[in-house]
Amino acid sequence: MNTFIDQIQERLANNTVLWSAQSSQNGYYVIACWDDWAVSHPDQINRLLKSLSQSEDYFISHPAEAKAIVQKRLNYDDSYIVSIWPEHQFSLLLDQSLILAMEDEARWMINNNLTKEKNVPDFLDYIYEDDLKAIKPEAVNIIR
Repeated sequence: MNTFIDQIQERLANNTVLWSAQSSQNGYYVIACWDDWAVSHPDQINRLLKSLSQSEDYFISHPAEAKAIVQKRLNYDDSYIVSIWPEHQFSLLLDQSLILAMEDEARWMINNNLTKEKNVPDFLDYIYEDDLKAIKPEAVNIIR
């Protein structure tokens, strides 16, 4: 949910119906770039991953403060942040569940003729994990 949906539901009272777009599937935030950019910017990638790891540590060690920062930055009211906070997991990781989700999405696209592709790609060919392994080895849980 987001604040816009909450505002619409509040204004329309009982005259709304809401369906989940995710069907209770996990959502992922993915950092992506072109191979040539990654090769030519290794320091930036390393610094970004280190800062994300530090942010994750802060979320774990200072949960109330982290929640307040997100609330203020996104201008969420108290009731909204309380309602959505449990739905989120703030973790820096590269997990097998992401690969499975991407494969499921690719199969769905192929089955619904939303792509010219006929085969699910091997997403492992597109994943670079070395820097994350170096910074936080326990965060990489993919099967090669």
